[in-house]
Amino acid sequence: MKNIKLKNLTSFRLGGGARVMYCLEEKNAPLILKNLIKKKINYFVVGGGTNIIASDKGFEGVIVKISFNKIQVLKSGILCDAGAPLMKLVNEANRSGFAGFETLAGIPGTVGGALFGNAGAYGKEVSEGLSKIKIFDGSRVRWIAKNKCAFAYRDSIFKKRPWVILQALFKLKRGDKKNLIKKSKEIICIRNKKYPPDLKCAGSIFKNIPVKSSMGQKLIKKMPPEKIIGGKIPVGFLLETVGAKGMRVGEIRVSEDHANLLINNGRGKADEVKTIINNLKLKIKRKYGVVLEEEVRYLE
Repeated sequence: MKNIKLKNLTSFRLGGGARVMYCLEEKNAPLILKNLIKKKINYFVVGGGTNIIASDKGFEGVIVKISFNKIQVLKSGILCDAGAPLMKLVNEANRSGFAGFETLAGIPGTVGGALFGNAGAYGKEVSEGLSKIKIFDGSRVRWIAKNKCAFAYRDSIFKKRPWVILQALFKLKRGDKKNLIKKSKEIICIRNKKYPPDLKCAGSIFKNIPVKSSMGQKLIKKMPPEKIIGGKIPVGFLLETVGAKGMRVGEIRVSEDHANLLINNGRGKADEVKTIINNLKLKIKRKYGVVLEEEVRYLE
């Protein structure tokens, strides 16, 4: 595909253009990726585009989108293509009586993108039930075990290596179908109140801060105990204390309901997003002496 508008590929609905996009299928993915590397063409892999801030100037390289999205339910788990929507995986697991994904219901994006950033919610992370991942490592396709992926809070080895996730095998424990489905429905109701389906946003902008981290130890004495959730200090609370809610630059504003959420009011620009992000980081640095880390990725 040629002359792509990046705003149509991202949930934030902003960004310039890209001249070429390849939608990879399972059979042609390695060949196309090898050719891009051989020709030294810069490329950027996009999943559901749910946590990406695309440059107003566009992208000079090639956009690569994983299009294969099959899900196969096995006796002891699930084999899933990277391009499958995460919600599709949640539904398949619930219906098949496999526990572990029910609390991830409502998180947008693809399975590959979720593994890339080790997405999670309500104390669970997508990597927890993982057995191994099939990747393209720049020269060949191979499987790597979970313990080689360096998963951490909203982090993985895939943020540090130019590897492309192709498929994942999950080994899962059994659960009660009705209870799993019920739990997911409850969580979707909660999420839809926070994040209406038509909201133009990229989800949480900054990573929450683990209490055991150096930043967490620096902040812990300043935090009301009831604000610490799951061993993490919510950045949304910190941002509230510096008056972030309702801040606005152009068509981009901080949500009045959730200070760690930026919303595109209409024709927002990436530069406006960056301005707000930098302003928020500066406010937190001045008040608490720590530097927030973005959860979103920049496509530029």
